[in-house]
Amino acid sequence: MNTPKYYLIKELANKTQLSTDTIRFYEKKNLLQPSFRGDNNYRYYDENTFKRLMFIKRCRTLDISLSEIEALLELEQQPSQSCHAVNQLIEQHIKQVTDKIIELQKFQQQLIQLRASCSSTKTIDSCQILKQLEAENKEISN
Repeated sequence: MNTPKYYLIKELANKTQLSTDTIRFYEKKNLLQPSFRGDNNYRYYDENTFKRLMFIKRCRTLDISLSEIEALLELEQQPSQSCHAVNQLIEQHIKQVTDKIIELQKFQQQLIQLRASCSSTKTIDSCQILKQLEAENKEISN
């Protein structure tokens, strides 16, 4: 007979490599809940909770927001529904990631320009990087 395995929050944290605070945070956001509370008032989590937590962790690794994760979990509860909504959500996330990459590339160019504005033979007093960063109302050129 296969008895279900239950985990205390510390065991679940070790198994998922997430902090207990993170697990409690996901509970507060209603993304997961303990299977039950024991007579000792400890929370106990089952294997399904572990799997859901790993799903959330993988999503967060891909920078999928908590609201997007919530939507994915809701969609998962409708297994006979078309994947269209899931694909749409991921397409939207791909667009956000693409926009972020473009923004980071702009930051990179600005930093390269800043670095080029100052040679390492100068003193801090005449450092053009610091002068440009300190300049009021002057945006670093794009």
